[in-house]
Amino acid sequence: MILGAPKVQKDTLDQICEILCPDGKWWNDHRSVLGTGNYDANVAMYALDELGYHVSFFDTRKAPDQIPLDNCDGLLLNVKGSLPYSRHWIGCRQVHESWYLLDSQKAGPIELSDVVQKMKDYISLGAHILLRSF
Repeated sequence: MILGAPKVQKDTLDQICEILCPDGKWWNDHRSVLGTGNYDANVAMYALDELGYHVSFFDTRKAPDQIPLDNCDGLLLNVKGSLPYSRHWIGCRQVHESWYLLDSQKAGPIELSDVVQKMKDYISLGAHILLRSF
């Protein structure tokens, strides 16, 4: 992931969901009702903020070439999952001059030759993008 190691556990994410929606013990708009770990962007932003990271939404109505890549070192994308109505979080991280796709469903990091084009592809498929700034 964009943090380099697991830093937030499921219990913590569930607690954040309860903070964001205190009346949602059985039905919470910020996580999957099936308990599959499918948390929304608000939960991710809250957790990253608690860890001291500055994270912001990228308005996907804008062109992907407007992503401020000079001011961020990581992207967090919520993409459509393989099951109907499911979502999956993936990361993109800049290491030196190269960008890498980090996806738990892949064998390992994938170097991106054109990160802007890749974001354009994901946006066209309905992805939501969070930017991790330094």
